[in-house]
Amino acid sequence: MAYLSPLGDGAIPEDTVAFRAPTRAYPAGHGVLGQRELAALGNASVCQLAVGRTAIGGPAIDLLTDLPAGASRTRPTRQEGRAHVGVNGLAPTVPSRPVVPDEPLDRYIERTLRQASILVLPNRSSSYRMAKRALDIVGAVVLLIVTAPVLAALAILIRCDSPGPALFRQTRVTRGGRTFRFYKFRTMYCDARERFPELYAYDFSDGNFDSSYYKLADDPRNTRVGRWLRRTTLDELPNLFNVLRGELSLVGPRPELPELVRFYQPEELACLFTKAGLTGLAQVAGRSLLTVRERLTLDTRYVANQTMLLDLRILVRTVVVVLTGRGAF
Repeated sequence: MAYLSPLGDGAIPEDTVAFRAPTRAYPAGHGVLGQRELAALGNASVCQLAVGRTAIGGPAIDLLTDLPAGASRTRPTRQEGRAHVGVNGLAPTVPSRPVVPDEPLDRYIERTLRQASILVLPNRSSSYRMAKRALDIVGAVVLLIVTAPVLAALAILIRCDSPGPALFRQTRVTRGGRTFRFYKFRTMYCDARERFPELYAYDFSDGNFDSSYYKLADDPRNTRVGRWLRRTTLDELPNLFNVLRGELSLVGPRPELPELVRFYQPEELACLFTKAGLTGLAQVAGRSLLTVRERLTLDTRYVANQTMLLDLRILVRTVVVVLTGRGAF
């Protein structure tokens, strides 16, 4: 028997999980669900099954972050015609999957998961879960204590630079499709949505979404201080409060906007089987230089192979990436 690749690249052996355009296949660390298993679930929740799965293992981080060279790794800009997730360069199109009007996000996720050719399952063993939460609490507390003076100084700087609050609050999605209030330092003008409505037009086909970027180097919505905060990654420090509250982990897929989750391929919804994170594979493999497709590929790889050792390696690499500023703008 052969499973189908999550991103439609053809048949692969059942003991291997491959993703779009990796240079090498790698062993599955935490199991998979095929169409037969999904059909056998009946009315049971796919999310509840996935987050309760227990397994260990996984390949080296170098293999997980291995992506094709791509046409370009230069900073995406509006002048060069690089698409932002909020920009639809074509006429509005209907998504390939039917959308039920006013359907709650959790119900949409459950319905769409059952259309997947294959779903990877995360590591949810008790020992891993407890160790990961302990690391989150200790790490967040230590970092908040160390950076407390920096947090206060940045809040004052942001308020002096442009009108509006220092903190930016937004609804994001985490484990199991649950939403939460996400905190970070404000880097954009408060009236950015009114000034640039085209950058919030989340209406495009799956193909347009895949080749888009989450950030643009010349985003006109950013304030002067905001551009600096993004380059230094200091705007993410308030995420530590979300980590303490249990809404984020130090390591995991980045939390997504509810509007964009509906454009995920069914297989990519596996990113919601584990808690979202402050950093992750995508952040140490290119950050904002990655397209939406590449980021989701890396996040799915993390879900399939997460272990405490992998988390620690990602944290160490994150320090290096932040200090060098690679992929930040």
